[in-house]
Amino acid sequence: MKQKLKTLSLFDSIYTKFLVQLVLLTFIPIALISILFSFNMYQGEKDRRYELNNQVNTSVVNNINVNLEFTSRITQSLLSSNELNTFLKNPYSVEADYDNYIASIQSYVKAAIQSDSRSDIFIYMENSSIPMSMDVFYHLDDIRHVAAISDFLDSDAIDLWLCGDDFSDTSDPYLFPVSDRFIYLRKAYDYKKSFLGILVFSIPEKYFLSFDAQEEGTLISKGHSRIINLSGDTLDGAFLSDMLAKNESCFQLESYLAAKETLPNFPFTIITVTKRTNYGQLLLLFVFILVSFACFSLILCLRNLKKLVSQMDDCLTAMDISIHNNYTTRIPVKGNNEISHICERINLLLNQAALLSEQNIRKETSNKETRLIALQHQINPHFIYNTMEVFSSKMKLYGHYEESDAMVAFANIFRYNISTNDALVTVAEELRQMHNYLNIQKLRYTNISLIEDINPALLFALIPKFTFQPIIENAISHGLTSKEQPLTLTVSASVTDDFLSVSILDNGIGMLPRQLANLKKTLASTEEISTDGHSVGLKNINTRLILYFGESSHLTIESRHEKYTKVSFRIPYTQKVLSS
Repeated sequence: MKQKLKTLSLFDSIYTKFLVQLVLLTFIPIALISILFSFNMYQGEKDRRYELNNQVNTSVVNNINVNLEFTSRITQSLLSSNELNTFLKNPYSVEADYDNYIASIQSYVKAAIQSDSRSDIFIYMENSSIPMSMDVFYHLDDIRHVAAISDFLDSDAIDLWLCGDDFSDTSDPYLFPVSDRFIYLRKAYDYKKSFLGILVFSIPEKYFLSFDAQEEGTLISKGHSRIINLSGDTLDGAFLSDMLAKNESCFQLESYLAAKETLPNFPFTIITVTKRTNYGQLLLLFVFILVSFACFSLILCLRNLKKLVSQMDDCLTAMDISIHNNYTTRIPVKGNNEISHICERINLLLNQAALLSEQNIRKETSNKETRLIALQHQINPHFIYNTMEVFSSKMKLYGHYEESDAMVAFANIFRYNISTNDALVTVAEELRQMHNYLNIQKLRYTNISLIEDINPALLFALIPKFTFQPIIENAISHGLTSKEQPLTLTVSASVTDDFLSVSILDNGIGMLPRQLANLKKTLASTEEISTDGHSVGLKNINTRLILYFGESSHLTIESRHEKYTKVSFRIPYTQKVLSS
C-alpha cells in the first residue's frame, strides 16, 4: 500500500516563515517609528495652530472686555445726572426748561459723548413733550415699532447687546446706525423707578474685534457669531453653518482648525479659523518614501529566497511524482548549488528504494499466491468429509430419491470448486453454490429457509470465490441445537460510496459475549489457519479478504445469545464484464 504523502501547509513554508519574520522584525518597526514620528510632528503643528487661534481669541476677548467696561462707565455717568433725569421726566416748557437745557444739560451730554470717541450715543425719551435736538435726543415712540426695540422694552432686562443683523428688516430715519456695529441698549429710570427711556450706544465692531496676530485675517459676520478667518480661503455658507453647529471650544472641520470663545456678559461668539499647512502632506510623502524603500529592500530580499524555495518545491514535486510512479522517474538536476547536490543524492535514494520495492513486490506476490492456493484447497477436504458423512447417515435410513438430488448438488459443488481458477466470481454464482449447499443440508435439517435481499443489479458484482458457503456452514453448525429447530438465513447486499457491503444474518442461538470475543480474537490473529477448531471457514474467508483488498476489508461479526448472528464484510465494488 502506498503511503500518503504529507502536504506542506502555507504556514509551514520556509518562505512564509522568513517573510513573516522579516515583516515583524524589520518592516513593522520601521513603519511604526515613521508613523509615530509623523503623528508627533502632525500633532505638534496642530497644537501650534490651536495656540494661534487661542491667542487671537484672547486678544479679542480682552478688547471686548475693555470696551464693555468703558461703555458701562459712560452709561453710569449719564444716568447718574439728576438734572438729566429730571429733564427727561418732567413735561417740557420752553420758558422754564430751554435755558436750563442750554446752560447745563447740553453741555453735560456733549462732554459725555466727547469722552467716548468710538460711540454714537443716543437718548430715546419716553417724554414726547421734549423736542428732539443735538442729534442725541429722540422720541422713543419713533422707534418703538422696531421688533428688537419692542422686545427689549417688553422684557425684564435692564440692558442688552445687539448687532446689525438684529435690525436687518428695519429702515427708519430715526434709527441709530446699525451697519457693522454693536448696539448697547440700556433702560433709564429715575430714583423712583419711573421709566424715562433708553440709552443707545452704537459702536463700530472694529473697536471690539481688533487683535494682534502673526497672520492677517478677514472678519465674517453671521448672526451673533463673528468669525476671524486666518486661513486665507473663502469660506462658503454651508461650511460656516457646520462650524457654528459645533459645541467644542477647539475642533477640526475638514482641513481647518477652529477655536470658539463665548463671553458670559457679551452675547456674541468669537470663532478664529486657521488652515492647516501642507506640513502634514510633507510628512506623508516622507513616510511614503520610507515605506517604499523598505518595500523595495524587502522585495529584493524575498526574490532570492523565492528562487531558492521554488527550486525546493520543484524537487519535492518531482519526488512526489516518483513515489506515486513506484520510483520509476527521477528528479531533474539543475545548476550547481546546494539544491542540485540534494537532488543528486535523492536520486540515489530513489534508485535504492525502487530496487527494494521491486524485491518486496516479488516476495509479497509469491507469498500471496502460495497462501491463496493453500487456503483455497484447505476447505475442500473438510467440506467433502462433512458431506460424505451426511450422505452416509442418510442413505442408511432412507432409500428414496432425495439422496439422488443431494448427490447431484454435491457434484455441482465439487465441480464449482475445481472447474475454474478465477479468484473472483459473481454474487449470482456464489448464490447458486449456496443453494446447492442448502439442498444437501436440508436432508438433515428440514426447517432451513433462505431469504435473498439483493438488488438484481448487484448479481454481477464480483466477490472472492467460496465466500458464502463457509458462513452458511458455520451458521448451521453452530446456530442450531436440534434438527427440528427452524433456521432462517437472510443474505443482503448494497452499494455505498463505490463499496459493496454484504451481510448474512441467521436467527440461530447466537453467541455469548465471551464466545464472540474469542471468535473476533481468532479472526484478528496473524497465525496460520489450523485445521482444528470450528471457525476455520470464517478465518479462511477473513484472511482471503485481507489478502485481496487490504486491512479495511475484513469480516465483521455481531451476535446476541439466543437472538441472532450477523456476518458482514465490505469490499470495493466491481462488476463482471459481460461478453457480447
